Amino acid sequence: MTLFLSALYLVPWAAGHLGWYARDGYREFLFYAPFHQLLLIGPCIYLYVSTLLNSRQGVPRRRWWHFLPAALYLAYSLLMCIADLLVLDTPYFYADGRDRDLDSWYQIVGLLSLIVYTGLSISRYRLYRRDIVLEVSYADAVTYRWVRQYLVILLFLVGLRLVFLVAYPEFGAFGPMFWYYLIFGLVSSAVGLAGYTEAVRREVSRSLAVPMIADDLDADPSSSGTYPDIDAVDLQRWKPDLLALMERELAFRDPGLSLSDLAGRMDLSRRQTSALINREFGQNFNDFVNSYRVRAVRHSLAAEEHVDRTLLGVALDAGFNSKTTFNRVFKRETGQTPRQYVASLPKT
Repeated sequence: MTLFLSALYLVPWAAGHLGWYARDGYREFLFYAPFHQLLLIGPCIYLYVSTLLNSRQGVPRRRWWHFLPAALYLAYSLLMCIADLLVLDTPYFYADGRDRDLDSWYQIVGLLSLIVYTGLSISRYRLYRRDIVLEVSYADAVTYRWVRQYLVILLFLVGLRLVFLVAYPEFGAFGPMFWYYLIFGLVSSAVGLAGYTEAVRREVSRSLAVPMIADDLDADPSSSGTYPDIDAVDLQRWKPDLLALMERELAFRDPGLSLSDLAGRMDLSRRQTSALINREFGQNFNDFVNSYRVRAVRHSLAAEEHVDRTLLGVALDAGFNSKTTFNRVFKRETGQTPRQYVASLPKT
C-alpha cells in the first residue's frame, strides 16, 4: 500500500512533464483525481513498521483515527468533483486552472504529517531495537536495519522538501523540483525491494519468527533499579540453575532460543529470568547467550575443528543462525573478524 501511494504521489509530476495539464480531458482527470494522498502515506508507513516489528500481533486495532484526516480530504476531493462537474454551471474549485493537490497549504500540512509519522516510526523502531535484545538470542538477525535507513532517509527528504516548499511555494514548477521526485521514487522503490527481500528471507527461515514484545519488559534493564521487586537472595539461588542450563545442557546451541524458553526451563517468569541475567551477569539476554556461543566457537577453533569443517559449520553448531550474524557478533565480542581470529591462532 505504501509503495502504491508513493507511486500515485509521482503521477502529477510525471504527467506535468508529459504535458497532460495542457490537454483537455487529461487535465480534468488530473484535477479531480486525488493523487497526492499526503495524509495517508504517513499513517500507512507507521502502521506498516509497527506491524512488521510485531508480526505475531498483526495490524493494531482501534487505529482508524490515524486515517481520519485522509478520509476528510478524500471527502473534500469528492465534494469538489461533484460540485464542479454536476452541480455548478462553471467550475468553482478549479476556476484558476490549478490542481488543488498542489495547493501550498495541503502540501505543507501533508508533509508535516509525513514528518510526524516518520518520527513516530523511528521512535517505534528504536523501542523495538531496545526490547528485542531482551527477548531473543538472535536479535541481530531481526533488527531490520533497512527499516531504520529508509526512515532516516525519508525524514531527511521530506524535511528538505518542506524547507523548499516554504521558500519556493510555487509547487507547480515541476522542472526545478525533478531532483526531489526522482529521489522520492528511488527511496520508495528501495524500501519496496527491501521489504520484498525480507519477506522472502522470512519465508525461507520461519524459525526466526519475531515474537511479540511483552509489556513486563518495557523498562531498560541496563539501568539500576529496573526490577525493584526481585529479591537479590532469589537471584543468587537461581544463578546455579542458569549456569547449569548454559554450561552443562548447552542451551545456547539452540539458534531460536528465547527468554521465554529459558524461563520455562528454569520454572521462572520472564521477568525473573531477565533480572537474573541483568543483575548477576551485567548483560541483556541477547548478549548473554551470544557470549556463550562465541566462547564455544573460540574453543572449537582452538581445537582446530574448523580444519575438517567450514568456519560457518562451527558457528552454526554453536547456535548462530547465519553467517552475517556470526561475523557481526564475533567481531563485537573479540574485536576481530572470525578469519582474523583464526589467522592469529598459534600454528601447530
